[in-house]
Amino acid sequence: MQENKNAKVKSSADTILWMIITGLVVYIVMSYNYTKQSLENFNNIDYYSTSGESFKKLSRVLKILEDDYLFDYDEKTLEEGAIKGMLNALDEPYTSYFNLQETEEFLTTTEGEYEGVGMYLTIDTSRNMPVVLLPIKNSPAAKAGILTGDYIIEIDGEDVTSASLEEVAGRVKGKDGTKVTINFLRVNEDNSTESFEKELVRSKIDLYPFTYKVLDSDIGYVAFESFDEKVAEQFKTALKEMINKNHIKGIIIDVRNNPGGLLTAASEIADELLPTGVITYTVDKNNKKEYIYSDSKCVDMPIVVIVNENSASASEITAAAIKDADNGKVVGTTSYGKGLVQEFKSLRDGTYVKVTISEYFSPNGNKINKIGVEPDYVVEDDPETEADEQLDKAVEVIREMIK
Repeated sequence: MQENKNAKVKSSADTILWMIITGLVVYIVMSYNYTKQSLENFNNIDYYSTSGESFKKLSRVLKILEDDYLFDYDEKTLEEGAIKGMLNALDEPYTSYFNLQETEEFLTTTEGEYEGVGMYLTIDTSRNMPVVLLPIKNSPAAKAGILTGDYIIEIDGEDVTSASLEEVAGRVKGKDGTKVTINFLRVNEDNSTESFEKELVRSKIDLYPFTYKVLDSDIGYVAFESFDEKVAEQFKTALKEMINKNHIKGIIIDVRNNPGGLLTAASEIADELLPTGVITYTVDKNNKKEYIYSDSKCVDMPIVVIVNENSASASEITAAAIKDADNGKVVGTTSYGKGLVQEFKSLRDGTYVKVTISEYFSPNGNKINKIGVEPDYVVEDDPETEADEQLDKAVEVIREMIK
Protein backbone atom coordinates (compact mmCIF):
# COMPACT_ATOMS: atom_id res chain seq x y z
CA MET A 1 0.00 0.00 0.00
CA GLN A 2 1.42 3.38 -0.94
CA GLU A 3 1.83 5.83 1.92
CA ASN A 4 2.54 9.55 1.95
CA LYS A 5 5.27 9.25 4.57
CA ASN A 6 5.96 12.98 4.61
CA ALA A 7 2.45 13.69 5.74
CA LYS A 8 2.23 11.10 8.48
CA VAL A 9 -0.48 11.81 10.98
CA LYS A 10 0.69 11.98 14.57
CA SER A 11 -2.68 12.07 16.30
CA SER A 12 -2.93 13.80 19.65
CA ALA A 13 -4.31 12.01 22.70
CA ASP A 14 -7.75 13.50 22.29
CA THR A 15 -8.22 12.40 18.69
CA ILE A 16 -11.15 10.17 17.76
CA LEU A 17 -10.64 7.69 14.97
CA TRP A 18 -13.35 6.72 12.56
CA MET A 19 -13.60 4.48 9.58
CA ILE A 20 -15.51 5.39 6.46
CA ILE A 21 -16.36 2.12 4.84
CA THR A 22 -20.06 1.40 4.84
CA GLY A 23 -21.02 4.66 3.53
CA LEU A 24 -21.62 5.05 7.16
CA VAL A 25 -18.96 6.23 9.44
CA VAL A 26 -17.98 3.52 11.77
CA TYR A 27 -16.41 4.40 15.08
CA ILE A 28 -13.00 2.86 15.06
CA VAL A 29 -11.92 1.34 18.22
CA MET A 30 -9.03 3.60 18.83
CA SER A 31 -11.66 5.61 20.59
CA TYR A 32 -12.54 2.81 22.93
CA ASN A 33 -11.99 -0.71 24.10
CA TYR A 34 -15.01 -2.93 24.50
CA THR A 35 -16.00 -6.54 24.74
CA LYS A 36 -18.42 -8.34 22.49
CA GLN A 37 -20.52 -9.10 25.55
CA SER A 38 -20.83 -5.42 26.42
CA LEU A 39 -22.51 -4.86 23.07
CA GLU A 40 -24.89 -7.78 23.38
CA ASN A 41 -25.88 -7.04 26.97
CA PHE A 42 -26.29 -3.28 27.23
CA ASN A 43 -26.52 -2.09 30.80
CA ASN A 44 -29.94 -0.56 31.41
CA ILE A 45 -29.92 2.50 33.63
CA ASP A 46 -32.67 4.18 35.55
CA TYR A 47 -33.50 7.68 34.46
CA TYR A 48 -31.88 10.23 36.70
CA SER A 49 -34.22 12.31 38.80
CA THR A 50 -32.94 15.54 40.27
CA SER A 51 -34.16 18.86 41.48
CA GLY A 52 -30.79 20.46 40.72
CA GLU A 53 -30.78 23.97 39.31
CA SER A 54 -28.97 22.88 36.12
CA PHE A 55 -31.78 20.51 35.21
CA LYS A 56 -34.40 23.06 36.19
CA LYS A 57 -32.76 25.48 33.79
CA LEU A 58 -32.97 22.91 30.99
CA SER A 59 -36.66 22.40 31.72
CA ARG A 60 -37.20 26.16 31.60
CA VAL A 61 -35.54 26.40 28.18
CA LEU A 62 -37.76 23.62 26.85
CA LYS A 63 -40.80 25.39 28.25
CA ILE A 64 -39.80 28.66 26.57
CA LEU A 65 -39.44 26.87 23.24
CA GLU A 66 -42.79 25.20 23.67
CA ASP A 67 -44.57 28.45 24.52
CA ASP A 68 -42.82 31.08 22.43
CA TYR A 69 -40.56 29.68 19.69
CA LEU A 70 -41.77 30.88 16.30
CA PHE A 71 -40.80 27.94 14.14
CA ASP A 72 -41.61 24.25 14.21
CA TYR A 73 -39.05 21.93 15.72
CA ASP A 74 -38.55 18.22 16.28
CA GLU A 75 -38.45 17.25 19.95
CA LYS A 76 -36.34 14.17 19.24
CA THR A 77 -33.70 16.30 17.52
CA LEU A 78 -33.60 18.64 20.51
CA GLU A 79 -33.27 15.71 22.88
CA GLU A 80 -30.35 14.20 20.98
CA GLY A 81 -28.69 17.60 20.67
CA ALA A 82 -28.95 18.17 24.42
CA ILE A 83 -27.47 14.76 25.22
CA LYS A 84 -24.60 15.16 22.77
CA GLY A 85 -23.90 18.67 24.03
CA MET A 86 -23.76 17.49 27.63
CA LEU A 87 -21.35 14.67 26.82
CA ASN A 88 -19.20 16.85 24.57
CA ALA A 89 -18.82 19.29 27.48
CA LEU A 90 -16.91 16.59 29.38
CA ASP A 91 -13.91 17.35 27.16
CA GLU A 92 -13.17 13.62 26.98
CA PRO A 93 -13.59 12.26 23.45
CA TYR A 94 -14.52 8.66 24.23
CA THR A 95 -17.76 9.23 26.12
CA SER A 96 -20.53 9.81 23.59
CA TYR A 97 -24.14 9.21 22.60
CA PHE A 98 -25.22 6.80 19.86
CA ASN A 99 -28.62 7.21 18.19
CA LEU A 100 -30.48 4.33 16.55
CA GLN A 101 -28.65 4.56 13.23
CA GLU A 102 -25.23 4.93 14.86
CA THR A 103 -25.95 1.92 17.06
CA GLU A 104 -26.72 -0.25 14.04
CA GLU A 105 -23.63 0.99 12.21
CA PHE A 106 -21.43 0.35 15.22
CA LEU A 107 -22.61 -3.21 15.67
CA THR A 108 -21.96 -3.83 11.96
CA THR A 109 -18.37 -2.63 12.47
CA THR A 110 -17.46 -5.41 14.85
CA GLU A 111 -18.48 -8.07 12.32
CA GLY A 112 -15.75 -7.05 9.87
CA GLU A 113 -18.05 -6.66 6.87
CA TYR A 114 -18.35 -3.24 5.24
CA GLU A 115 -19.31 -1.25 2.19
CA GLY A 116 -17.95 2.18 1.27
CA VAL A 117 -14.82 3.95 0.03
CA GLY A 118 -12.35 2.33 2.45
CA MET A 119 -10.26 4.71 4.50
CA TYR A 120 -9.46 5.24 8.15
CA LEU A 121 -9.93 8.85 9.24
CA THR A 122 -8.97 11.01 12.18
CA ILE A 123 -9.04 14.70 13.06
CA ASP A 124 -5.69 16.48 12.77
CA THR A 125 -5.95 18.72 15.83
CA SER A 126 -3.18 21.03 14.59
CA ARG A 127 -5.40 22.04 11.67
CA ASN A 128 -8.73 20.87 13.12
CA MET A 129 -9.52 19.12 9.86
CA PRO A 130 -10.50 15.57 8.88
CA VAL A 131 -7.53 13.69 7.50
CA VAL A 132 -6.85 10.22 6.10
CA LEU A 133 -5.00 8.01 8.55
CA LEU A 134 -4.80 5.01 6.24
CA PRO A 135 -6.50 3.88 3.03
CA ILE A 136 -7.59 0.25 3.18
CA LYS A 137 -5.78 -2.08 0.80
CA ASN A 138 -7.57 -2.59 -2.54
CA SER A 139 -10.37 -0.20 -1.54
CA PRO A 140 -11.75 2.51 -3.88
CA ALA A 141 -9.76 5.10 -1.89
CA ALA A 142 -6.50 3.18 -2.23
CA LYS A 143 -7.04 2.52 -5.93
CA ALA A 144 -7.69 6.23 -6.47
CA GLY A 145 -4.29 7.09 -5.01
CA ILE A 146 -5.49 8.54 -1.70
CA LEU A 147 -2.61 8.65 0.78
CA THR A 148 -2.06 8.87 4.50
CA GLY A 149 -2.10 12.56 5.43
CA ASP A 150 -4.53 13.72 2.72
CA TYR A 151 -6.99 16.23 4.19
CA ILE A 152 -10.68 16.16 3.26
CA ILE A 153 -11.88 19.61 2.15
CA GLU A 154 -15.24 19.07 0.46
CA ILE A 155 -17.73 16.24 0.02
CA ASP A 156 -20.14 16.54 -2.90
CA GLY A 157 -19.46 20.27 -3.09
CA GLU A 158 -19.97 21.02 0.61
CA ASP A 159 -17.13 22.34 2.77
CA VAL A 160 -16.25 19.98 5.64
CA THR A 161 -13.01 21.55 6.89
CA SER A 162 -14.59 22.44 10.23
CA ALA A 163 -17.09 19.56 10.34
CA SER A 164 -17.05 16.84 12.97
CA LEU A 165 -16.16 13.32 11.94
CA GLU A 166 -19.79 12.40 12.43
CA GLU A 167 -20.83 15.09 9.94
CA VAL A 168 -18.16 13.97 7.48
CA ALA A 169 -19.46 10.43 7.81
CA GLY A 170 -23.03 11.46 7.12
CA ARG A 171 -22.03 13.06 3.84
CA VAL A 172 -19.87 10.15 2.70
CA LYS A 173 -22.27 7.33 3.53
CA GLY A 174 -24.05 5.44 0.76
CA LYS A 175 -24.73 2.05 -0.72
CA ASP A 176 -22.52 -0.20 -2.79
CA GLY A 177 -22.30 1.18 -6.33
CA THR A 178 -23.19 4.77 -5.46
CA LYS A 179 -20.77 7.65 -6.03
CA VAL A 180 -19.30 10.35 -3.84
CA THR A 181 -17.08 13.25 -4.90
CA ILE A 182 -14.40 14.28 -2.40
CA ASN A 183 -11.95 17.18 -2.60
CA PHE A 184 -8.62 16.54 -0.89
CA LEU A 185 -5.69 18.72 0.15
CA ARG A 186 -2.23 17.18 0.09
CA VAL A 187 0.80 18.66 1.88
CA ASN A 188 3.99 17.90 -0.03
CA GLU A 189 7.52 17.35 1.24
CA ASP A 190 8.45 21.02 0.75
CA ASN A 191 5.27 22.09 2.62
CA SER A 192 3.63 23.22 -0.59
CA THR A 193 0.02 22.13 -0.99
CA GLU A 194 -2.12 20.83 -3.81
CA SER A 195 -5.85 20.22 -3.94
CA PHE A 196 -7.48 17.55 -6.07
CA GLU A 197 -10.87 15.99 -6.58
CA LYS A 198 -11.77 12.30 -6.71
CA GLU A 199 -15.07 10.68 -7.61
CA LEU A 200 -15.18 7.41 -5.70
CA VAL A 201 -17.60 4.55 -6.29
CA ARG A 202 -18.53 2.84 -3.04
CA SER A 203 -18.11 -0.91 -2.94
CA LYS A 204 -17.93 -3.86 -0.60
CA ILE A 205 -14.66 -3.65 1.27
CA ASP A 206 -12.45 -6.63 1.98
CA LEU A 207 -10.82 -5.44 5.19
CA TYR A 208 -7.96 -7.92 5.42
CA PRO A 209 -8.03 -7.74 9.25
CA PHE A 210 -4.75 -9.60 9.19
CA THR A 211 -2.22 -11.03 6.78
CA TYR A 212 0.46 -13.58 7.46
CA LYS A 213 3.53 -15.10 5.83
CA VAL A 214 6.81 -16.78 6.68
CA LEU A 215 10.05 -14.77 6.53
CA ASP A 216 13.45 -16.35 5.92
CA SER A 217 11.84 -19.81 6.03
CA ASP A 218 11.44 -19.93 9.83
CA ILE A 219 10.02 -16.63 11.16
CA GLY A 220 6.27 -16.18 11.24
CA TYR A 221 4.94 -12.72 10.44
CA VAL A 222 1.39 -11.56 11.16
CA ALA A 223 0.11 -8.02 10.52
CA PHE A 224 -3.16 -6.98 12.17
CA GLU A 225 -5.07 -4.00 10.77
CA SER A 226 -7.78 -4.29 13.43
CA PHE A 227 -9.23 -6.71 15.96
CA ASP A 228 -12.72 -7.69 14.79
CA GLU A 229 -14.75 -10.64 16.03
CA LYS A 230 -13.40 -13.05 13.38
CA VAL A 231 -9.70 -12.33 13.59
CA ALA A 232 -8.83 -14.41 16.67
CA GLU A 233 -9.98 -17.69 15.11
CA GLN A 234 -8.32 -16.79 11.81
CA PHE A 235 -5.08 -16.08 13.66
CA LYS A 236 -5.21 -19.41 15.49
CA THR A 237 -5.59 -21.24 12.17
CA ALA A 238 -2.71 -19.33 10.59
CA LEU A 239 -0.46 -19.84 13.61
CA LYS A 240 -1.12 -23.57 13.61
CA GLU A 241 -0.29 -23.74 9.91
CA MET A 242 2.99 -21.85 10.30
CA ILE A 243 4.05 -24.03 13.24
CA ASN A 244 3.10 -27.40 11.74
CA LYS A 245 3.94 -26.75 8.09
CA ASN A 246 6.77 -24.21 8.21
CA HIS A 247 8.20 -25.09 11.64
CA ILE A 248 8.67 -21.45 12.57
CA LYS A 249 11.04 -20.64 15.45
CA GLY A 250 9.76 -17.16 16.25
CA ILE A 251 6.90 -14.83 15.37
CA ILE A 252 6.60 -11.11 14.58
CA ILE A 253 3.31 -9.38 15.38
CA ASP A 254 2.81 -6.15 13.42
CA VAL A 255 0.20 -3.75 14.84
CA ARG A 256 1.40 -0.57 13.17
CA ASN A 257 -1.52 1.72 12.24
CA ASN A 258 -3.87 -0.62 14.09
CA PRO A 259 -6.39 1.58 15.96
CA GLY A 260 -7.67 -1.29 18.12
CA GLY A 261 -10.85 -3.32 18.13
CA LEU A 262 -12.55 -5.91 20.26
CA LEU A 263 -10.79 -6.35 23.56
CA THR A 264 -11.92 -9.98 23.59
CA ALA A 265 -10.24 -10.60 20.22
CA ALA A 266 -6.97 -8.97 21.29
CA SER A 267 -7.01 -10.95 24.55
CA GLU A 268 -7.59 -14.25 22.73
CA ILE A 269 -4.63 -13.55 20.47
CA ALA A 270 -2.40 -12.65 23.41
CA ASP A 271 -3.58 -15.82 25.18
CA GLU A 272 -2.29 -17.92 22.26
CA LEU A 273 1.14 -16.34 22.55
CA LEU A 274 1.72 -15.97 26.29
CA PRO A 275 2.11 -18.38 29.22
CA THR A 276 -0.12 -18.33 32.29
CA GLY A 277 -0.42 -14.85 33.72
CA VAL A 278 -2.04 -11.44 33.43
CA ILE A 279 -2.72 -10.04 29.95
CA THR A 280 -4.02 -6.72 31.25
CA TYR A 281 -6.02 -5.30 34.12
CA THR A 282 -8.35 -2.34 34.58
CA VAL A 283 -8.91 0.09 37.45
CA ASP A 284 -12.20 1.98 37.88
CA LYS A 285 -13.12 5.17 39.77
CA ASN A 286 -13.48 3.20 43.01
CA ASN A 287 -10.01 1.65 42.53
CA LYS A 288 -11.57 -1.75 41.81
CA LYS A 289 -9.29 -3.94 39.70
CA GLU A 290 -10.40 -6.51 37.13
CA TYR A 291 -7.91 -8.90 35.52
CA ILE A 292 -7.78 -10.70 32.17
CA TYR A 293 -5.59 -13.82 32.26
CA SER A 294 -3.89 -16.12 29.78
CA ASP A 295 -3.90 -19.86 30.34
CA SER A 296 -0.98 -22.29 30.22
CA LYS A 297 -1.48 -23.24 26.56
CA CYS A 298 0.75 -21.07 24.40
CA VAL A 299 3.46 -21.10 21.76
CA ASP A 300 6.94 -21.53 23.17
CA MET A 301 8.99 -19.22 20.97
CA PRO A 302 10.36 -15.66 20.86
CA ILE A 303 7.90 -12.89 19.93
CA VAL A 304 8.55 -9.38 18.62
CA VAL A 305 5.81 -6.76 18.26
CA ILE A 306 6.13 -3.80 15.88
CA VAL A 307 4.27 -0.62 16.89
CA ASN A 308 4.09 3.00 15.77
CA GLU A 309 2.37 6.21 16.84
CA ASN A 310 -0.93 5.01 15.34
CA SER A 311 -1.03 1.72 17.25
CA ALA A 312 -3.76 2.21 19.82
CA SER A 313 -6.15 0.74 22.32
CA ALA A 314 -6.51 -3.05 21.93
CA SER A 315 -3.30 -3.19 19.89
CA GLU A 316 -1.47 -1.53 22.79
CA ILE A 317 -2.86 -4.15 25.18
CA THR A 318 -1.36 -6.86 22.99
CA ALA A 319 1.99 -5.07 22.66
CA ALA A 320 2.24 -4.27 26.39
CA ALA A 321 1.40 -7.83 27.42
CA ILE A 322 4.03 -9.29 25.11
CA LYS A 323 6.62 -6.71 26.18
CA ASP A 324 6.13 -7.63 29.83
CA ALA A 325 6.53 -11.34 29.04
CA ASP A 326 9.91 -13.07 29.22
CA ASN A 327 9.79 -14.05 25.56
CA GLY A 328 8.69 -10.71 24.08
CA LYS A 329 10.24 -7.52 22.72
CA VAL A 330 8.77 -4.40 21.08
CA VAL A 331 10.27 -2.56 18.09
CA GLY A 332 9.24 0.73 16.48
CA THR A 333 8.05 4.06 17.88
CA THR A 334 5.99 4.86 20.97
CA SER A 335 2.35 3.88 20.51
CA TYR A 336 -0.63 6.22 20.65
CA GLY A 337 -1.49 5.99 24.34
CA LYS A 338 -5.19 5.19 24.51
CA GLY A 339 -5.65 3.29 27.74
CA LEU A 340 -9.30 3.78 28.60
CA VAL A 341 -12.20 1.34 28.62
CA GLN A 342 -15.77 2.25 27.70
CA GLU A 343 -19.05 0.57 28.60
CA PHE A 344 -22.37 0.84 26.81
CA LYS A 345 -25.35 2.02 28.84
CA SER A 346 -28.72 1.42 27.22
CA LEU A 347 -31.29 4.21 27.35
CA ARG A 348 -34.04 1.63 26.74
CA ASP A 349 -35.17 3.02 23.39
CA GLY A 350 -32.46 1.44 21.23
CA THR A 351 -30.01 4.30 21.83
CA TYR A 352 -27.15 4.22 24.27
CA VAL A 353 -24.37 6.16 25.93
CA LYS A 354 -20.79 4.94 25.65
CA VAL A 355 -19.10 6.02 28.86
CA THR A 356 -15.49 5.75 30.02
CA ILE A 357 -15.50 3.54 33.11
CA SER A 358 -11.91 2.46 33.72
CA GLU A 359 -8.27 2.61 32.71
CA TYR A 360 -6.16 -0.38 31.73
CA PHE A 361 -2.55 -1.17 32.60
CA SER A 362 0.12 -3.59 31.41
CA PRO A 363 0.73 -6.83 33.37
CA ASN A 364 3.61 -5.14 35.20
CA GLY A 365 1.41 -2.18 36.15
CA ASN A 366 2.68 0.26 33.53
CA LYS A 367 0.31 3.09 32.63
CA ILE A 368 -0.60 3.29 28.93
CA ASN A 369 -3.13 6.12 28.68
CA LYS A 370 -1.55 9.31 27.28
CA ILE A 371 1.84 7.60 27.51
CA GLY A 372 1.78 4.67 25.10
CA VAL A 373 3.92 1.56 24.94
CA GLU A 374 7.62 2.38 24.78
CA PRO A 375 9.57 0.10 22.40
CA ASP A 376 12.55 -1.87 23.61
CA TYR A 377 14.20 -0.85 20.34
CA VAL A 378 13.28 2.59 19.00
CA VAL A 379 13.34 2.58 15.21
CA GLU A 380 11.92 5.39 13.07
CA ASP A 381 10.53 4.71 9.62
CA ASP A 382 12.73 6.60 7.15
CA PRO A 383 10.48 8.40 4.61
CA GLU A 384 13.35 8.68 2.16
CA THR A 385 13.73 4.94 1.64
CA GLU A 386 11.59 2.11 0.32
CA ALA A 387 12.97 -0.19 3.00
CA ASP A 388 10.94 -1.16 6.06
CA GLU A 389 13.48 -0.34 8.75
CA GLN A 390 11.18 -1.35 11.60
CA LEU A 391 10.49 -4.79 10.15
CA ASP A 392 14.18 -5.28 9.37
CA LYS A 393 15.02 -4.51 12.99
CA ALA A 394 12.31 -6.87 14.22
CA VAL A 395 13.83 -9.70 12.17
CA GLU A 396 17.28 -8.86 13.54
CA VAL A 397 16.01 -8.88 17.13
CA ILE A 398 14.13 -12.14 16.80
CA ARG A 399 17.17 -13.80 15.22
CA GLU A 400 19.15 -12.89 18.33
CA MET A 401 16.36 -14.24 20.54
CA ILE A 402 16.24 -17.54 18.64
CA LYS A 403 19.94 -18.21 19.15
